[in-house]
Amino acid sequence: MIAYHTTLTARTAGQIRLSEERYALAAAASNDGLYDWDLRTDLIYYSAGWKALLGLAEEEVGNSPSEWLDRVHCEDLIWLHATLDAQASAGGRPFQIEYRIRHANGGWRWMLCRGIAVLDAEGEPQRIVGSQIDITDRKVAEEGLRLSEERYALAAAGSNDGLWDWRVPEGEVYYSARWARMLGLGEREMTGTIEDWYARVHPDCLPGLRAAMDLHLSGGSRQLEHEFRMLHASGAECWMLVRGAAMRDDNGTALRMAGSMSDITARKHAEEQLLFDAFHDGLTGLSNRHLLLDRIGQAIDRRRHPTDAQFALILFDLDQFKAINDSLGTALGDEVLRIVARRLGDARRSGDTVARTSVDEFGVLMDGVADVKAAMSAAERLAAAVCRPITLPDGREIVLTCSAGLAMSNTGYAAATDMLRDASLAMFRAKAAGRSRIEVFDDALRERALSRLRTESDLRVALDSDQLFLAYQPIIRMQDGSIAGFEALVRWSHPERGTILPGEFIALAEETGLILRLGRWALKEAALQIKDWRQRTGRDLFVSVNVSGRQLMDDDMAAAVAQVLEETGVEPRALKLEITESLLLDDTARCVQMLHDIRKLGVRLCLDDFGTGFSNLSYLHSYPVDTLKIDRSFVRAATDGDRRAEIARIITMLAAALDLEVVAEGVERDAEAAFLRGLHCEYAQGYFFARPMPPEEAERHLLVQAA
Repeated sequence: MIAYHTTLTARTAGQIRLSEERYALAAAASNDGLYDWDLRTDLIYYSAGWKALLGLAEEEVGNSPSEWLDRVHCEDLIWLHATLDAQASAGGRPFQIEYRIRHANGGWRWMLCRGIAVLDAEGEPQRIVGSQIDITDRKVAEEGLRLSEERYALAAAGSNDGLWDWRVPEGEVYYSARWARMLGLGEREMTGTIEDWYARVHPDCLPGLRAAMDLHLSGGSRQLEHEFRMLHASGAECWMLVRGAAMRDDNGTALRMAGSMSDITARKHAEEQLLFDAFHDGLTGLSNRHLLLDRIGQAIDRRRHPTDAQFALILFDLDQFKAINDSLGTALGDEVLRIVARRLGDARRSGDTVARTSVDEFGVLMDGVADVKAAMSAAERLAAAVCRPITLPDGREIVLTCSAGLAMSNTGYAAATDMLRDASLAMFRAKAAGRSRIEVFDDALRERALSRLRTESDLRVALDSDQLFLAYQPIIRMQDGSIAGFEALVRWSHPERGTILPGEFIALAEETGLILRLGRWALKEAALQIKDWRQRTGRDLFVSVNVSGRQLMDDDMAAAVAQVLEETGVEPRALKLEITESLLLDDTARCVQMLHDIRKLGVRLCLDDFGTGFSNLSYLHSYPVDTLKIDRSFVRAATDGDRRAEIARIITMLAAALDLEVVAEGVERDAEAAFLRGLHCEYAQGYFFARPMPPEEAERHLLVQAA
């Protein structure tokens, strides 16, 4: 960018002519030489008229800026650069400049160049477009000094930057009024030397600016362009961008260097804020997941030898934080997160990194840890800080607990994501083990995670390739030993592992959401099967199908059941859904309403594992259930001399009082069956009567009884 002076008269005249010039440029398009400079590609379109002004043929001119600038007179090149660079850095105002350019015949022609920058939606210059006309005849008649002054004034009118002009041999520098005002200085405070400038540069930036200046003066760079900090008269630091170009003699020695200086403080602050936001959590101000991974990567790079000091990563997850948000609201929930962040920040060692990695999850990277015992001690100390009682702004007090996972660097990590993954696995194991504890990662945990991943992948394939099937366990009438119905139990026929029981994959299906698809399939499959058996035997059989918590809460079970009834045509009372009582405690009102909607369809409901959870008898009458199922632990207690056998007796008495059916499960011995008959239990199932069996075998049992 080239420096230039401005005068009030020239600026005012330029403003008056702005509107007229816009129209003049368009109107003269057929006669003037037009150009269109694309700043993104640094290519220029030159019209035929532009080339004709210089006596050039069409094929003699390409699209490079050098086609234009290399022909400009060396004394005018600085001013043309200043004008164009002003548009490229802060355009939007029309400009015009007069300059000399070499004609094809070898002579110099004067041109009047006009143009304006085209801005994008964010105000950034994308192109410079305009025209030029030959004004040689007019310029020949004008005085050289006046021409020089006008040239300078026109260039200055296109810039809002501070301009400077350094006569290198003499050591004299001209600083525009705008240059001084940008630094809060008066014009009289400037002595007109380069030291006026250097004295205001931040000490940390001065060597870089001097080097950039010297490099350009020596011919080592095509243009001067450098960002640095300067000190404002108020003491504040300002970021500046200087651009400039040198004019040289025939030997290449710089005689003058001129340009502009732009205040880019706002842009630099915005860039710094964007950089901070990219690596920090907006709510707590802590490092975020990206920065934590970067710090872990740096720690891995530093630890190249097994004898080097270890480091540890601890992940903390706030137990039941969702309940805090649901009960107190997200505003107080956010305040709790900020308090936890401050506590971790205060409790950490100097040099440790504390990060928020997800909604209610925090990570602490500890460098220089002696061993796993020391890391565990630190984790316990940090957990204790998190779990101190919190007094909320409204005076209420809450106590948090947290689960933590610890990964040590001696495992031999090559990637930061691997260490974060392992700490997460350990943390999830802590939560699964009962929460409010700390677990250390080991290789067995990784193997279990890989096995789980393989099982999940295989289960998705199984759902698409008919590898799942239902086994049916008979439910027996204790009075006469006949089959009253069946419980449908899902099985997985794995092509490599053989038959897999539900205990190995149902929990995983719930976690991944696959249970929704699996559950609907099982319900429809069981409905089709019981409809077939009822038609072929003429017996009033039923089938029980288990419903998981994820199905009840995330799927519209009433709609799913209605769809199955419509698609299969099965008698509604032939279907019985088994629901564990623990599900009803999560969201009682919603669950009870869902059960009523299902019950209205005519489908029966069974409360499974009754008595093993936190049974609330006062609510039992509000659940629209038809059957209570006695857990096998109470059945087994009858022959083991366990007092829990009395629970089975109480359940049968309660069911009789509420006019509910009772099914005992897990009957394996004759003595257990005799005990249940003594209680007048209506139905039972278990290995004593029959194991779960494929549909073909279950059908043979039915036919044998019918005979």
